[in-house]
Amino acid sequence: MKADLAERIASDPDFQHLIKRRTGYGWLMAFIIMLVYFTFILLIAYQPQLLATKISAGSTISVGIVAGFLIIVFSFVMTGLYVHKANTQFDALTAKIKESHE
Repeated sequence: MKADLAERIASDPDFQHLIKRRTGYGWLMAFIIMLVYFTFILLIAYQPQLLATKISAGSTISVGIVAGFLIIVFSFVMTGLYVHKANTQFDALTAKIKESHE
């Protein structure tokens, strides 16, 4: 009985649409985050003087510190965006699929 239900759900167009959207969105988010992280690492490796630049005359805070802080904030924002999409769109599609197979 359970195998039959799993097969019906797997062949459901709504389920396939959900998987495609969720996977695509996950890869997009991963790509964007990795792009930001690797850009920062490449700047550290090839342009350390840029990151060592002070943000203003007499300041002890460098561009690298600000960039690092912004990357952390960016990570929280990206996580929030994914959670919001998962809790609204993906969960709604999941509920629709579950309801149609009860």
